[in-house]
Amino acid sequence: GPGGGAPGPPPAGGGGSRYIAGIFPALLQYMGDETTEVRQAAAYGIAMLGERCNDATFTEAMMQQAAQALVLAVDAPGAWEEEHASASDNAISALGKICKRSDAIGAVGWPRWLEALPLRADREEARHVHATLCEQVEKSNTQLLGANHERLPDVICVFGRLLGTDLIADEYLPRIGHLLKQVHSGLPQVLQQLPSHPKFALLSEENRAELEKALSS
Repeated sequence: GPGGGAPGPPPAGGGGSRYIAGIFPALLQYMGDETTEVRQAAAYGIAMLGERCNDATFTEAMMQQAAQALVLAVDAPGAWEEEHASASDNAISALGKICKRSDAIGAVGWPRWLEALPLRADREEARHVHATLCEQVEKSNTQLLGANHERLPDVICVFGRLLGTDLIADEYLPRIGHLLKQVHSGLPQVLQQLPSHPKFALLSEENRAELEKALSS
């Protein structure tokens, strides 16, 4: 969520583009600020541009700059430590909104976005982002999954860490179950090889039990 003084949505009408052009450099600069709250507000501002502005106002070039600033912020030392993690959650959320709009950015951005999941610090943003993960897998987004589904094991490990938590809305649980069953019937080798996947080691016994339950229910 926005936290403290987050910028509101741009005004409608013809002045919008000029307003965006005016605040955009500041948002980029604030993404590199030392203060978590400032980074969080800037990420929220970029997310709003991604969600509400048309391509004439929030151009491809601006999206490229925004995506770079967001990735730099989440790659910074300490970005995922407890006191900074909510700003990083917001940055990942904003990155996903930009990836949805630009194939060129999505090709690089979706794998980086997936790497950061699951999110935990900002519950509201986490739920939005995890819903997006479910929707993009349902769409068979190859930029996210890889041309040969090579990132599908990563996705399943994220699902495993979400099941049984409040970090995913209840309405998505049957959809995740359905996706897992599709993998089970269509790509059984992915599940068979899952225990040897590096991310699988991050799953607790409870997580593994939840995955089993989702597959067999």
